[in-house]
Amino acid sequence: MKRLLLYCALLATQLQAAANLRDPTRPPLPAQHGSAHRQAAPVLSGVLASNGHRVAIFNGQLVRSGSAVGPYLIEVVLADGVRYRRDGRTRELHVPIAITTFKKPSTALARAQTGVH
Repeated sequence: MKRLLLYCALLATQLQAAANLRDPTRPPLPAQHGSAHRQAAPVLSGVLASNGHRVAIFNGQLVRSGSAVGPYLIEVVLADGVRYRRDGRTRELHVPIAITTFKKPSTALARAQTGVH
């Protein structure tokens, strides 16, 4: 009887160890990063100015100073970005400015394009 109990205990230990093994042919499990969901970084698509007033497109929404988008509070819309507050921290997000310079065409080029000589 003691041998049977010892055998059952040994078998139970081996079964428990086998249960902790991972099947190498099974697809990987999705990564879990704790219970808190990480929110994506905010996206600033552009800044628009008209008659001295600025608005921005922040996370796909049109915002101005004082607007709230989810957990973000827009403190001020800058000429090239926004200053926002989240979780007690103030940060700035800027859009890259592509400066395009247009030059006036030369007189000879303008005449050639219009056909006037």
